[in-house]
Amino acid sequence: MKTAKTIILILLAITAISCGNSNKGITVKTKNFSNGKAGEIIVVADPACWATVQESVTAALTQPQPAINQIEPLFDILQFSYNEFSRQFQRHRNIVHFDYNSNYVENQYYVEKNKWSSPQIYIRIKGNDVDSCLNIFKNHKEEIIKLLYDNDLKRNQAYYAQNVEAAIQKRVKQKFGVKLTVPNTYIIASDTTDFIWLRFRTARNDRFIMVYKTPATELTRENLIAQRNTITRAHIPGAIQGAYPIIAETLGFPLCDSVEINGKHGVELRGLWESVNDKMGGPFYSFSYLSSDNQYVITIDGFVYAPEENKRDYLREVESIVKTVK
Repeated sequence: MKTAKTIILILLAITAISCGNSNKGITVKTKNFSNGKAGEIIVVADPACWATVQESVTAALTQPQPAINQIEPLFDILQFSYNEFSRQFQRHRNIVHFDYNSNYVENQYYVEKNKWSSPQIYIRIKGNDVDSCLNIFKNHKEEIIKLLYDNDLKRNQAYYAQNVEAAIQKRVKQKFGVKLTVPNTYIIASDTTDFIWLRFRTARNDRFIMVYKTPATELTRENLIAQRNTITRAHIPGAIQGAYPIIAETLGFPLCDSVEINGKHGVELRGLWESVNDKMGGPFYSFSYLSSDNQYVITIDGFVYAPEENKRDYLREVESIVKTVK
């Protein structure tokens, strides 16, 4: 078995253009929009290589999506050999390519954005033996997952930027001083002091966005849970009288992490909501940060109600909207 020092090459594509002047910063080649379903990944590997890497790759990429109230995979995998990897598949949003050849002198790891379409992540793992390919994947597993996940969100955001609801965007800017890219499938369900509730309702499910402002406090898990519960009790009516949503504190949820989104430093909560006096529930994602004058906490929160459906893709839709905040 050959050994060689792994060289890490990160290649960033420069060929992206703006979706529109009203949403600068979200970039996509509109004439070459990437294809593929939400949460889908193409893995390119010839049979001998795939037989070795399949178990580890599948375990990593199809691990359960965190913080939803049923088991759904993080990604769905489509696997092809290199000969099957046609031009059509090259335009897919997320591609991981295991390139194994015993003649390679070095083992290499590439990340390239927008190689054949946009937005797109193309990850190429070059190894001079199958074990080298597998080791490279294992060493960069967390980075690979984040790149693919973030690109899924970016593709949603690129679509929203082309189908934005300008009236909602203007209202949120007026009330909270922030820019939020909300697609035109949403309407304003409630608009009161320091609070706005946006809703996208279909016959089978609901997706919601809340934006609210509360007095400044330390951005701890406990404080953010209490604030959200107070807001939803006051402003989000349940399906029956006396019902209202709260955060479900169970099984270690909600997850709480410090994050930076578009230059704003804050805290995200990722978890489940449940209904007091009713049996409704679902997943949610929120981002909270201190206002520039340190007088308020501003929270953008997305949550989903889809009782008879998979929820992963709906949750990523609202997370994508939350993460357009600027």
